[in-house]
Amino acid sequence: MSPPLSDIQFQYHPPEMGAGYHRITARQEGGEYAGHLNWSSSGIRSIVVAPNLQRQGIGTALWNEGHRLASEHARVPKPKHSPDRTEEGDAWARSVGGRLPRRTVYKATLGEARPA
Repeated sequence: MSPPLSDIQFQYHPPEMGAGYHRITARQEGGEYAGHLNWSSSGIRSIVVAPNLQRQGIGTALWNEGHRLASEHARVPKPKHSPDRTEEGDAWARSVGGRLPRRTVYKATLGEARPA
């Protein structure tokens, strides 16, 4: 059984901690990885939720936590959607709202992803 969202703990990692971008990690109460959100002022670099915890609101909670941090701290940019989204990412982005830049469609060729 999956943990309730209230048992997920979020931790913010500023760019100065080495990654060069803002990062929020989500962990279950026992410390097990639940997901993360990486973003910069140009947009989301990645948002990942552990496969066994998907579709339970963790990605949306990460998005909301990023917006909460941005509203409380002037040096933290609001997360915004990137044009580089998968179909699943596009559906999620539409569900949480915000401005959606035109999506870059990628086509895999010989194991490499290239813009179509």
